Amino acid sequence: MVKADFGDALLFFEPSYLVRRGLEAFLVTQSSDSYFIDTLRELERVLKEGKPRALIMELYHQREYLYDVLRFVLTAKNVWPEIPLVIFTAVEHPGILALLAADARIAIVAKEEPLHCLSDAIAAAGEFSGYRSPHIRARSVHPAAALSDSEWRVLAMMVAGASPGSIANVTRRSYKTISSHKLNIMRKLGLNQAGFMRLILSLRTRYPS
Repeated sequence: MVKADFGDALLFFEPSYLVRRGLEAFLVTQSSDSYFIDTLRELERVLKEGKPRALIMELYHQREYLYDVLRFVLTAKNVWPEIPLVIFTAVEHPGILALLAADARIAIVAKEEPLHCLSDAIAAAGEFSGYRSPHIRARSVHPAAALSDSEWRVLAMMVAGASPGSIANVTRRSYKTISSHKLNIMRKLGLNQAGFMRLILSLRTRYPS
């Protein structure tokens, strides 16, 4: 068991019942309070209330698309920087891991790794120093670079099904500008065209119910 003295409560965003029970058994906190959240809206509400002192999250969920969870994670770390954050995930796409790794404050662990990696991640998150488990480091071969706001908008619209041409029409930008944003995303994440399309498909997924 691991002592996780973050404060009053732990907050979990985890779709698997078995993983939830395992985390409860594995972690020892200052209190017995723990919260299991099933939607991003509920997660935002609880974070605003300020009671939980640490958040352990999976990126996959039955009720949320992976893209929405990813954006929430990256935004939440700026809105609530005082809350230790551990991503405990089965997601392996290098582009998604690169987007997360652009924020050095986030601790990231692959679910397939030994529990001591989760322990190390929790310790690092408590000190706001960030952590990348061995499997995550092996998958994150491209240097992390944050996307610009314009690049995020283009990515979001492509995840929603829009083509570069339709994005250009809707945003009243030139096709060349939109294509440039797309190429910058690919470059920053170290993806070729096939890898980028796999990223788009991955970001549209939910956890199997």
